[in-house]
Amino acid sequence: MKTFSALFILAFILFGSSCNDRDDNITSPNVRIENLSDLNFALVEIRSDSLFFENIAANGFSDYKEFRPAFFQDSLRIETDSTIVIFEPDSIGDPLPNGLYTYQLDFDEEGALRFTFKVD
Repeated sequence: MKTFSALFILAFILFGSSCNDRDDNITSPNVRIENLSDLNFALVEIRSDSLFFENIAANGFSDYKEFRPAFFQDSLRIETDSTIVIFEPDSIGDPLPNGLYTYQLDFDEEGALRFTFKVD
């Protein structure tokens, strides 16, 4: 029984100490897109010719991508199956610190883009 307890404690220490949070090794801002709409996004472009996300399914997420400098809001170009939407923010604020961030994108009843910023 002592051997089993010792092995259990050793395994817990080894496996427990090797676990990292997903943002432990982040060296720059990382941005992803969450598509809250019922449309598939063929392409989301952040800041003209800077960062591209492709094939984000309706109600789906993209992978995180490093993006420096990243801002609370940024200009977007979204291509869906049927339309192209351009978003230009009123202001972008200061650059974001290292971390994980999500741009949540959706459309209201009139078709206007709803852009929500989220710290992950």
